[in-house]
Amino acid sequence: MQHEHRTSAAVTAARSVSALAVVAAVAAVALPLLSGADYLERLMRTPEAVLAPGYAAAGAWLAGHERARRIGLLLVTTSAFAGCYVLSLSFTAWSDAAALDLRPLGLDTRTLAGATAWVTTWCWIPPLGLVAVLLPLLLPEGRSLAGWWSRLPRIAAGLVTAATVVAAVTPRKLRFTTVPENPLGIEAIEPLALPVGLTLLGGCVGLMLLGMASLVVRFRRADGVERRQVAWIGYGVAVTVAATVAAPWWVRAFAVLLIPACIVVAALRYRLYDIDVLVNRTLVAGVLLSGAVLLYAAVVGWAGIVLGETSRATSFTAAFTIALLFHPARVRVQRAVDRLLYGHRADPHVLFLRVDDAVRGAGSPLQSLRDAAGAVALGLRLRGVAVTVHMPDGPDVETSTGHLDPRLADSFPLELHGETVGVLHAMPRTGSTVLDPQDRVVLAALTGPLASTAQAVRLTHHLERTRDRLVTTREEERRRLRRDLHDSLGPQLAAISMTVDTAGRVLGRGDTGKTARLLGVAADQTAEAISDVRRLVRGLRPPALDELGLVGALTSSGLAATAAVDAGEVPSITVDAELSPSLELPAAVEVAAYRIVQEAVSNALRHGAPRRVTVTLRETGDDLAVSVADDGTGFDPAVNRAGVGMASVRERATELGGTVRLESAPGMGTTVTALLPLRPGTLS
Repeated sequence: MQHEHRTSAAVTAARSVSALAVVAAVAAVALPLLSGADYLERLMRTPEAVLAPGYAAAGAWLAGHERARRIGLLLVTTSAFAGCYVLSLSFTAWSDAAALDLRPLGLDTRTLAGATAWVTTWCWIPPLGLVAVLLPLLLPEGRSLAGWWSRLPRIAAGLVTAATVVAAVTPRKLRFTTVPENPLGIEAIEPLALPVGLTLLGGCVGLMLLGMASLVVRFRRADGVERRQVAWIGYGVAVTVAATVAAPWWVRAFAVLLIPACIVVAALRYRLYDIDVLVNRTLVAGVLLSGAVLLYAAVVGWAGIVLGETSRATSFTAAFTIALLFHPARVRVQRAVDRLLYGHRADPHVLFLRVDDAVRGAGSPLQSLRDAAGAVALGLRLRGVAVTVHMPDGPDVETSTGHLDPRLADSFPLELHGETVGVLHAMPRTGSTVLDPQDRVVLAALTGPLASTAQAVRLTHHLERTRDRLVTTREEERRRLRRDLHDSLGPQLAAISMTVDTAGRVLGRGDTGKTARLLGVAADQTAEAISDVRRLVRGLRPPALDELGLVGALTSSGLAATAAVDAGEVPSITVDAELSPSLELPAAVEVAAYRIVQEAVSNALRHGAPRRVTVTLRETGDDLAVSVADDGTGFDPAVNRAGVGMASVRERATELGGTVRLESAPGMGTTVTALLPLRPGTLS
């Protein structure tokens, strides 16, 4: 309760002081207007005349907000000193110009003017010091940075106070009045005034630079909201400095209002994200205005030479030229500023060409993806871009450029042929926490070419792994065949040879009975060898394909038996084949189709619990379309990654140059479709 009372009292006091500062500024301007004195322009050339009411209004408003109360009180204090300075300056100049006689009122005009002139010698220091030295250390919400930075506001306040005191007691001649000397000047400190003043000035300049550095540190450390707060303040300071350097005095006088206005926006976090548009429009207006001034001067000079310096057509020619060139110039300048701030967002065609050049010029698919990500980040001025490629038979592969924070990055799926092959991650620009909607549109359009590049990475990786598997499988198969031939079939044939040889020698001695027994043993050994040969042959190719063909093998009991083993019960399995009677399937296609159907049916029964599975074979042009559809539980392919079974299916299709498409949805069953080329060397 006491805290709320103190807060309310502080807000009331701040608003009262702000009102007095506004009254002082109004009175200062009213004196020359009402008296007819000619020093109004000189008065307005000092920024305090506008600074007092502007900072007073901003401070009174911020004082009522808990988050920005400290900044509000600081602005109110600044406005109070500024109002005091401008009023004392105005009264001093007015009393000297009007030769006012206040003796009937019991007042000495000379003494009163001397007092106000004395106030002008030091009252300008607090507003300048508070704004230039102390305020940057506390922006945007009245708190300094942690660590040793927290000591700087106290040091700054001490330096500003010391400089004010030194200026107030230093002996000097007073301005704007006939009073010769500072009435409160201390002669003893006059020799020390200059070195002490220079020391204090150096300390204030150093602290002012540290204040600017603190804003840079805040910007680098802060999140998107605080970064934009600092950006608003930096915008106000930059425009004010530019106006001070290049604008006429009346523009400079009112340009100081930009700083409190930007402080209000930053402290209250109101319309923070309009800073991008404001900076964009300011840059365009500044370039156009500068160009118009230069063009006007050039045309006036040229027309003055041609038409004569006194010709009225000179100004008309210059104005007409500027009006004629204004629109095309504005379009070009706007395009250049947009490219500076947003990259090629406004011209996606150029960005597409750069991404295409990056992809074409790379030495490998993975490098092309890395270069494409860099081209996207540079082309849109993003902090970071990454592409994650989903490998069908291994861990994901990620390539990135710049800084990437998963908490702020937006994700865009890379889809190709109905399959999510990767994800594009993009960070917002510096100073922002979210991607601009126009950036999202451009990035969504870029997912097409990036998906193709990601697929190339997948295929290259898959090709390398398949090649390794083929070499490994070939050598393993050769080792198995050698072992089987050496350990099984070889000894059997050797035993047969020895038995037949022994039978021949026994027959030569005339022992026919023993010969018959030996030939019987040889016959048994031969039958066992034949059995082993058939076993080896079955391992090389399913015998059902040679005996029954592809359709017969699929409709035989072998598929149902496989289903029963996997599921524990046999659902309805239907084979629907529409193949030309004259179609002769290549051996590789037959084996691949048979194994694909086996694997797809096994997956459906193992994971989907279907009641019905339909196997369809179609001849589509130069391809054999093999489809396995079930009415099981289904799944979401974007959430559940394909397992080893689907990887095997894709491998068998890819080996022949074919493709596989997986379609599924929760509660809607699953369909696996493979297109296998009927002619070797063709692609589906």
